[in-house]
Amino acid sequence: MMTRFTVPALLLLAVLGISAARPAAGDDRRSDEAAVRDVVKAFETASNEHDAKAFAAVFASDAAFTNVLGTTKHRRKAIEEFHRPLFEGDTSKGNPSFKNAVLTIDEVTVRFLRPDVASMDIRWTQTGSVAPDGKDRGIRKPS
Repeated sequence: MMTRFTVPALLLLAVLGISAARPAAGDDRRSDEAAVRDVVKAFETASNEHDAKAFAAVFASDAAFTNVLGTTKHRRKAIEEFHRPLFEGDTSKGNPSFKNAVLTIDEVTVRFLRPDVASMDIRWTQTGSVAPDGKDRGIRKPS
């Protein structure tokens, strides 16, 4: 069974600058959903470009990022610094390498809990990551 990853949409809405006062109905809701999906696409693109700065730029300046292992980093700069060695392939401190990894967003489900709050379930896979010992980690997907 695949784990669903829910992204706090308030963070996404802050990143996108979506107005909380505007009701999300009809065309507005479709536009808001498209904007949320654009953030997911930017996340995927920055991951696949192995660009820690672009990756962190997807998040609000005061964001919290928690990875699949439960490690949390607060604020954009810490998110960037955490991901830089992963994207550069530096395994010297026991980190895996994402230098040649490919992240694929397989499915995104967006639900608006309120007009100004959305919840997303994101299913993803990653290939090409390498363990600190140099072994290929195979196909990764949350389970």
